[in-house]
Amino acid sequence: MEPFESTVDCLVLWGARAGVGLGYTMEAAAVRLADDIAELRDDGGIPAHVRTVITVLPQQRVLEIRVEGLSVEADPDRTTIREVTYALFELASYHNIVALDATAPPLFTQRILLVGSDGRLFSAMIGSGVGDVDSVTPQQNQRDV
Repeated sequence: MEPFESTVDCLVLWGARAGVGLGYTMEAAAVRLADDIAELRDDGGIPAHVRTVITVLPQQRVLEIRVEGLSVEADPDRTTIREVTYALFELASYHNIVALDATAPPLFTQRILLVGSDGRLFSAMIGSGVGDVDSVTPQQNQRDV
């Protein structure tokens, strides 16, 4: 009897700026992500008053983005809060590799934490990534991810 292979065994979310090997560690991804955030801010995609702090937690495989400068009081319909959160999630996804087979962990889990002016957390988004699905051979999947 042949082993069962799911259709997702060979599928991966491979961020446009992600890779393997030298230069593609979580720390390197954090540096490139910081540059992406600065570029997005310069283009008006993130309000100038919003501050982001990126922390790499390698033992947990977590890339944490702390966001300050937004509040429900200033944005009661949460439009800007959602736009900023989704933009940051998508940017971080560009640097991640997530196998869809559920057996290989993602390169990192991103944790976006929005903190109010009082220092309290008021919103968060946690996950691995969003993007286009690419097909890889099972051998590539085991070697690269």
